[in-house]
Formats: sequence, C-alpha cells, structure tokens
Amino acid sequence: MSATSPMLQAALWYADQGYPVFPCAPGRKTPLTEHGLLDATIDADQIEAWWTQSPGANLGLRTDGLVVIDVDGADNVWLHDHPERLAQLAMAPTSLTPRGGRQYIFRQPEGRCWRNTAGQLAHRVDTRADGGYVVVAPSVVAGTAYRWLDGLDLPAPEKLDPPPDWLVALLDRMAPRDAATSTAPASETAIPAGQRNATLARLAGAMRRVGMSQAEILAALLRVNIDRCHPPLHQREVERIAASIARYAPDSISVALIEDHYGQDRQQPASGPSPVRDLVKLHFLRKPVIHGLLRRGETMNVIAAPKTGKSWLVLGQAMAIATGRPWLGLFPAERGRVLILDNELHPETIAHRIPQVAAALGIGMDEIADQIYVHPLRGQLRDILAMATYFDAIEPGQYAAIILDAMYRFMPAGADENDNGAMAGIYNRLDAYAERLGCCFIAIHHTTKGNQSAKSVTDVGAGAGSQSRAADAHLVLRPHEEPGAVVLEAVVRSWAPVTPIALQWEFPVWRPAPALDPAALRSERPKRATTSRNEEPDPPDWSIETFVQTFIGTQPVTIPELREQTAREPGLSWRRISDLLALAEQRGLIQRVRLPGRGGPQGFVIGMEEVQT
Repeated sequence: MSATSPMLQAALWYADQGYPVFPCAPGRKTPLTEHGLLDATIDADQIEAWWTQSPGANLGLRTDGLVVIDVDGADNVWLHDHPERLAQLAMAPTSLTPRGGRQYIFRQPEGRCWRNTAGQLAHRVDTRADGGYVVVAPSVVAGTAYRWLDGLDLPAPEKLDPPPDWLVALLDRMAPRDAATSTAPASETAIPAGQRNATLARLAGAMRRVGMSQAEILAALLRVNIDRCHPPLHQREVERIAASIARYAPDSISVALIEDHYGQDRQQPASGPSPVRDLVKLHFLRKPVIHGLLRRGETMNVIAAPKTGKSWLVLGQAMAIATGRPWLGLFPAERGRVLILDNELHPETIAHRIPQVAAALGIGMDEIADQIYVHPLRGQLRDILAMATYFDAIEPGQYAAIILDAMYRFMPAGADENDNGAMAGIYNRLDAYAERLGCCFIAIHHTTKGNQSAKSVTDVGAGAGSQSRAADAHLVLRPHEEPGAVVLEAVVRSWAPVTPIALQWEFPVWRPAPALDPAALRSERPKRATTSRNEEPDPPDWSIETFVQTFIGTQPVTIPELREQTAREPGLSWRRISDLLALAEQRGLIQRVRLPGRGGPQGFVIGMEEVQT
C-alpha cells in the first residue's frame, strides 16, 4: 500500500499531530487490534503496517486527555434554549457523524481525569474521555463518511481549548470521585505521562514485597493504569512491568508483618494491664459450643489409643453441634456449622460413615446436609502453620467448630511433638485461627505408650506437656475393665469440673453406660511372675475375660494379627487361643466379622454387630 492512500495519510497525519490511532473494522466502529484502544499508537511504522494489512480499515482515535461531546442525531434539541452555549461549543473542532450528529473536541483541564458517559449530560448526549475513543474522518460507516465541519483541521492536543466553564461544572458533577472534586492534590490521583512507568513499577514493588503474586499485581496495576494514568499505558507495557517485578522474591519480614504472623503467634494485650474494676465488666463468657466442655475461640484435644473409635466419637460430636442436640445426651450443644478437615480417611470412607452415625443417632441426613462440611486432605501433607491462607479465606462466624482429624498429620515437616516450644507455637496458631474465625478447634490426638489407667488426664496425650496445657479442654478415653467400654474424662478451663462417664461401644457410636463404674479402669496386661534364675515362670492363667481385654478391641483383629500379638505370651498355645476365641464368641463377648472387601479375612471385635462393608 502506498503512502498516498487517503486513509493511511490521515492516520499518519493524526499521529504526527500527537493523537494515538488504531484501525477499526471497515464500515464499522469495532477495533481490529487485539487490545482495542490500548493498542493505539503514534508510531508511523506500526500505523503503516496496520493499514497495509487492512487497507479499508476505519480510523479510531484514542481520547485520553481529551473530552469529546457526542451529540447524536441532527434533530437533537440539546441547548437550543441556550444559543450562547451552543455558540461556545461551535468554537471547538467539530466532527460531523454519518447519522447527522456532531462531536465537539476539547482538551481536559489540568488535574481532571474524566471518564466516558452515556446520556448523563442529556438525552442522546454522550462523552468520550480517558479510556475511550472516537472514529474520525475520513472513516465511513453505513456508507457515509465522517468529516470535519467546514474542512477544519484538528490542532495538536495541547493546542485544543478546554470546555467552557458551565460544561466543566457539569462534567465535574458527573465524576465526583475524580480529581476534579477530590480533596487530595492532583498529583495523588492522576499519574501524568513521563511518570507512569516508574510509578507503576514502585507500586508493583510494594505489592511484591508483601507477597502478592504476578496475577494479583497485574490486576491491581491494570486498574491503576485505567483510573489514574493520564493517558493510560498500553496493556502490554503494564504486563511487562508486572512480570519484571514478580521475578523478585517477596520480603519475608514484610510478609510476616502484613499477614500478622507475629501477632498470631505472640498476641499481646493491646492496651496493657487493666484494673479489676474494668476487667470484671467482661463477666459474660464466650458463647458455648458444647455446654460444659467448649466455647467459641477455644481448643479441645480428644485423645485415645489408636483404633479406639475416637473419630467415630467426634463425628457424633459434630452432629450434635450441627443439629443443636445434646452430645451423648448429656452435654447440650448450640446449633452451628461444622468443618471437618480429615487427613486420615478417603472421601469414600467418610461418605460411608456419616449416614451410619446419623442413622444410629436418629438424625436425618437433611438435618446435617448443609450443616456439616468435609474436606478430605489425605495425601495432601497440609501443614497447620502453612494453612493460614486456607483459614483466611473462611468468613468469620461461618463455622462453630473445626475438627482436625488427626492432629499428628498437620504437624509441620521436621517438627517434633515432644518439643514444648514447637507444640506451643502450633497451639498459639490454633488460638489465632479460632479468635479470627469465631469458632472452636477440636483436635483428635493419640495417647502415650504404656498403661494409661494410672496417669492424670492431661498426661494421657502423646508429646510435649505444652499440648495439654495449651488446650482449653482436654478430653480422654481410657479402657474400662468391661470389654467394649471406655471411661470419658475431661479437664476444662472455663467450666465446672466434669465427672467421669462410662461409655459402651454400640457400632457405630459410643453411648453412655450408667450401669458401669467409671472408676473401674482396665489395668495393664498381666505380668509374668518373677522367678529365680533357674526356675521357669508359671504360665499366666488366661481367663476368657482377660484374653478378650488384652487382645481384642472395638476394631477388628484378624487371626494373623492375633498370632503376631501372642507369639511370646506364655500359656497361649494355638489350641488354647482357639478355645478362648470359641468360648468368648459363645458368651457374646466378641463377634466374628468379615472385613471390608469381597472375600476379605475374618476378624474378631468387641461389641460390634456389624462392620463397615
């Protein structure tokens, strides 16, 4: 295409005057470039390339720094009652549109950042300003060309006149948030040419230092570019700035400060000590979640030996909170939503358990369908300290309780549960999460090794002592001397002492067993009698009850597992074990079950009538 083409000549002339231009579809006003008006340029090579590729393209002119009053239609009567105002408009360069309308071109006054409007000045009267464009002569739409009134040449942007005062006042009223009516200096709202790149780079640097991602930075810069840059930069330039700054690593101290890591871990009173006369005004305790045990903002440990059934117990606890029914029929609960973060079970197993427990408790699935939320995390290695962003995304007050099953899988890599400092830090973080979310946390934990019957409640849990001291409630399950029974004991911080309660396992739930003595804890397994060096010890007298208490629990145990457990026990030949199993089964002390899976092995359990299949 030669340089003598009228459309190309016009595009180059506008650019030479200082007006960024871009091609629009032939016969239409639709931009042809990828980013529309943001691709507008005064670069002659780019302009020639565009119109070489699309010879019939119309010509779009970007209106940043201008204000174009677009009066639609020859019959528009706007300002006919104010001939003096019409005369002032007519002093501006005027474009005649194909449908008989007129476009008056002005320069925006210093400090203004006006935007596009539609019908706000008057009916069928629009404006085009920052972030807008107009199609100009010699473009053709609907077979008719745009043209300048009386062949008037368009002067350079800086030589245009500003609008008359009455029009400035009208335009200011339509943009109350812009610089025209802002109490801040214009330099704080508008970013002029020559400062745009540096200013956006500084803003991006500040965002990167506090940990914002490239996508977050770009989204913010694009908004600033449109709202404050005068005129806006090309979108590709903004993308380049965001990508360049995102290459730098965030500043860890800035991230910690902005996300209040120190405040979460080491919360200190904001106003110093308070006299008792002021403190006693806070006589209303935090709202209960489970009366007698737990309040919002508190944490509770639920501790028992592996395979005792503590997850089933806490699932029943979740349903009590979700429905507002008393837990175990003994502890009234306040109705609220519950979130279960389960990193032990597969989603299918959880989906199978919930209806079982609900049915056993007489709870309809419709009662909990929108009250209990479950997030299976097995295999995802979620670190409780690194989950700050996860909990930040939760709306405060959304849940009454959040359950962590099991706590040991939320431990940070390399952390030692026997380290008092590490455990105190973890529980401090839980306290911070609970405080912000207005909920309580229930952490399922395991016991220490060895006999639990002689230990205090707070010493039953495995790990450093700080994990028991940090929790507001410490709830443990210890074996009862009766097969299939446990004793629930609790130490609480903000309630009256809890009386120990005996519970009996009735698959799939634990139920209170008032007939059992809570003090009758099972002692450790029988010890071998001491003998002299040359004497063989007498084999223990394995009664049916002692055998069942020692080797069979509420979770199925198979014959191979029994073989392994009894391998070194004197007095337990395989004939004797077979006899004890048969007698225990006849008396109903144990049940023979088929483990999950087609054709799976048989096992023995206490107190179960069925197992999950």
